[in-house]
Amino acid sequence: MDEAPRQALHDQLVESREALRQLLIGGAESAERVEIDNSCQSQLSRVEAQQGREMARALRARWERELGRVEGALRRMENDEYGDCFVCGEPIPFRRLQSDASVTRCVECAESE
Repeated sequence: MDEAPRQALHDQLVESREALRQLLIGGAESAERVEIDNSCQSQLSRVEAQQGREMARALRARWERELGRVEGALRRMENDEYGDCFVCGEPIPFRRLQSDASVTRCVECAESE
C-alpha cells in the first residue's frame, strides 16, 4: 500500500481511537449503579433505571471492543503487518479498509465465517 493511503487510514484510526476514548470517559457515569429511593419510586421506575444501566453497560462493552480493534490495527501498522487478511493472507482491498480501517479479513473470508 502506498504511503498516502496508509497515512489516511492511520489518521482515521487515530481519530477513531480518540473518539472511543472520549465516549468511554463520558459514558462511565451512566453505567454506574444509581441508588433509587424506594419510597417514592414505582416498580416500573426501578425496572426502567435498571434497564438503562444495562444498556449503558452493553454500549460501553461495545466501545471497549471497538477500541481494542482500533488499537490492534494501529499496532499492526507499526509492525508492518497491516492490511493483509488474517485468514488467507491476501491484501485487503483499500476500499474495504476505508470503510472500516480495523478489519482483519477480506470480504470473501469474512463472508465464509
